[in-house]
Amino acid sequence: MTAKPAKKGQNWIFWLIVAVGTLPMVAAWYFYSHPDLLTKRGNEGNLITPPVPIDYDVFKPVSHRAVSPSRNIKGRWVMIHVIPGECDRACKENIANTRKLLLLFSKDLFRVKRLAIWSQDVTLPEETLAMLAKDETLYLAQAPSSFLKMLESDIIQAPLRGDQLILMDPLGNLMMWYDSGFDPYGVYRDMRRLLRASRIG
Repeated sequence: MTAKPAKKGQNWIFWLIVAVGTLPMVAAWYFYSHPDLLTKRGNEGNLITPPVPIDYDVFKPVSHRAVSPSRNIKGRWVMIHVIPGECDRACKENIANTRKLLLLFSKDLFRVKRLAIWSQDVTLPEETLAMLAKDETLYLAQAPSSFLKMLESDIIQAPLRGDQLILMDPLGNLMMWYDSGFDPYGVYRDMRRLLRASRIG
């Protein structure tokens, strides 16, 4: 007796087995060659690696609203606005956006704080100070110019702008930053994941 030739309809089974065996290896190689794809899908912001620990005492209270690290921002997730000198339209929109985001955290509202800082060597216009002081959920502080220079050179690696944002974790580590033109709801999505994963703050 002669063996019957395999039916053409069964060829797809062979190719399915080949695909199941090779596709994972191809995908692994592709993502290994393009790690930025995984990072971008995970976070909207730019991770600071390694995170930069800071001393809360670097934030000096201003007369409009004192920043008491032990009572107000220490041990919390903090969205930091850096005001390089003047708060232009983009800067004001940035601050308004994080104020709106704060309302979305509902039961986790107490875990998230907002902080605006500027250099001790800079005197902000009275109009800007008045605008900042009206925001009841925004803490205000000054910092040494060396601290702002560190942010510029070591973290953002570009000139500081008023429409950027830096995220600090409850342990006082600068761990993520957002460049000009970032999506505010991208910040919200990142922080929701962080709040779910974190047992502190």
